[in-house]
Amino acid sequence: MLKRGKYRKIVANTLIAILLSVLVNFSYLVFLMMSRTDSPQAGEPLSPRTEQVAEVATPNADTSDEVAADKFAAPQEEIAAIDTDSLKGSIIIREESLKQMSRHRSQEQMNRQAWSAFMVIDLLYIFVVAMVMLTIMTDTRRSNYMWRMLVCAVLLVLFFMVAPQLTWRGDVVTTFNSGRIFFNPMSILKLAATFVVAILYGKIYELLYKKQEMEIENEQLKNESLSWQYNTLVNQVNPHFLFNSLNSLSMLVREGQTEAAQTYIDRMSETYRYIISEGNNEMTSVAEELKFVEAYRYLLEVRYAGKLHIEIDVEPKYTSYKIPALSIQPLIENAVKHNTITSAQPMHITISATDDYIVVSNPIVPKIEPEKSTGIGLKNLANRYALISNRQMVVEQTGGNFVVKLPIQQPK
Repeated sequence: MLKRGKYRKIVANTLIAILLSVLVNFSYLVFLMMSRTDSPQAGEPLSPRTEQVAEVATPNADTSDEVAADKFAAPQEEIAAIDTDSLKGSIIIREESLKQMSRHRSQEQMNRQAWSAFMVIDLLYIFVVAMVMLTIMTDTRRSNYMWRMLVCAVLLVLFFMVAPQLTWRGDVVTTFNSGRIFFNPMSILKLAATFVVAILYGKIYELLYKKQEMEIENEQLKNESLSWQYNTLVNQVNPHFLFNSLNSLSMLVREGQTEAAQTYIDRMSETYRYIISEGNNEMTSVAEELKFVEAYRYLLEVRYAGKLHIEIDVEPKYTSYKIPALSIQPLIENAVKHNTITSAQPMHITISATDDYIVVSNPIVPKIEPEKSTGIGLKNLANRYALISNRQMVVEQTGGNFVVKLPIQQPK
């Protein structure tokens, strides 16, 4: 899907660049087509105006006939009086006129060829400029809109320096080599139009992209929330957890610890009540989450009979902060599942808060026969954080400790 969207963007940018190149050079194209239709081609008869010029410069056929008739009608002495030098001068003038018209026709043909070559170069040039600017302005993943617009503005100056220019000799040179850097209003106008269209299209594309990205993110969040609710539901009736809890309760009853058994039942009730009530919520307060952790800690400490110690050291100023519901419990469960817990090596889990993070830390004491880990718990928690809070969960292994930092949000 991402590749398909990328190809659609490239095709759209290419079509817009082509259309922009044609529109910017539209007046030139019209002028070129008109010059092609108005200018006579090789072998075509001259225009009436050109023929009139030839007639003025040279004697026509009718005049020659009249002169010939007059020559036959005139007396012999008048024929002898004709100035032969005048006739020779007329012939020379006619030959020069024909040469000038031939040179003029050749110059017009050369001008048309130069304009045609210049138009092709200018069309390609504007297409490249538009394509580069559109590509930059639609690259919404790497930088913000103002930075992309600034980059295009800098490139605009560079593109102006290499803009094609047509000299009076018919040569195509760059603006920098033309010696007329500050006297090219047409190039400035075309580049400015391309720049304005690119930044406007970039803004429209960014708005549409953000809308589509938000829709995709909402869909992902919905799917992740459904998956998380399903996993929570499974944990509620997890036979292993329920069996251990009931086994611990049965031990307290057999030992006659009635008060401890009653407390255990209350903590177990609080644990499941929190799972049911907060399971449908995305965010909860740190105070509510720690209250649930207190109840869950009691169940584990009774189960491990003094071999597990969970220390909660969170300053009161952080209790009003927001945190994704049921985010600390998986970390405690992960530490208990993958580390050795014995009387000789009791497990100490520390929960603290610093710099807008809830930090859960435990020493790494691998089991002799480690349980198979899928990594789904940490992965799901990281995905939830990325979708809910737009902040990343930090996982570190430093000094023999496994540390997870959970971002928390300040209350609004």
